[in-house]
Amino acid sequence: MPTAHWTAFKHNPDRIGATNREAHIPKKGNSVGTMESMQTGKRKPSAVIAELASQLEETTKRLELANKRQKLAINAINAAANFITCPISGKVPLEPVMAEDGRFYDRADIQTHIDNAENGTLRSPVSGAPMGSTLMPYVEIQNNLHALIDSGLVEGDAAERLEKLRLDIATKEAEAGDTAAMCRLSVWYFYGRNGLQKDEKLAYEWCSKAGDLFDVAGMAYQGLQLYKGFGVDKDEVAGVSLLHMAAYNGNAYACYLLGNEYFLGDSGLAKNDKKAKYWLRKAVELSQDDKKDSCALPEDKIVDDCKRMLRTLQGDSVITAQI
Repeated sequence: MPTAHWTAFKHNPDRIGATNREAHIPKKGNSVGTMESMQTGKRKPSAVIAELASQLEETTKRLELANKRQKLAINAINAAANFITCPISGKVPLEPVMAEDGRFYDRADIQTHIDNAENGTLRSPVSGAPMGSTLMPYVEIQNNLHALIDSGLVEGDAAERLEKLRLDIATKEAEAGDTAAMCRLSVWYFYGRNGLQKDEKLAYEWCSKAGDLFDVAGMAYQGLQLYKGFGVDKDEVAGVSLLHMAAYNGNAYACYLLGNEYFLGDSGLAKNDKKAKYWLRKAVELSQDDKKDSCALPEDKIVDDCKRMLRTLQGDSVITAQI
């Protein structure tokens, strides 16, 4: 036995045989497989196809079940929407209140019923039993109505009635001086949401009313429309001033708009990467705390756009945010 082999054998007598056997074992990828691999290697195409068909059938059944459940859920939501009506008018209540008979009504309808009752003869419009005249706001019903509208699952007449209800509520609140309602109306008119036709002039009217009352969201929307000339004569100086006021007062949307303009630099504001980074980071920071439902863009949209622009400023591919 050669010296090298003897030395290896002395330290590991099994290694010589193993080495010789390994020389005859095909390497991975070799077209010639071992007897074991030839017997238990690749599965037959027919078996693979049969398994894929079985998986596809199972997935189809699950999707059909999910669709069926979704339809049932939508039907239930629509039934609930149709159920939330005032017993007197048969309409969705504009201002839900709880009467002493334990039922909810629209305030205007039940108040008319109370006013028309003779002294000591006030009775429930539903049961006819005697009841008192105290009315309590039914906030839960109103919140549920808003949730049904926001779900986007309400269809047909119920959807139209709920949209009209929310529009009536927002208009009533805005006319009473509620700046958040003014901002909601502004956004709805600007984008043509909630059953309204797009009208940039009306959008500007409502946001400027809110801005004049020092509402920061109103300032942001007013600033955007002035800066871009949407529904009003273009005034970049006044627009930028309002955007900065809103941003410095903690409005995430204004920070986002400023960051986007400094990032692009294709309008009245010169491109400035340093300022763009500052305002974009500020928008991300504030967006989690800015919960006003009047915001023109969803929080996740603002955050995603800001993060993409920040990545670009750090050297990634160019992207453009859409306002």
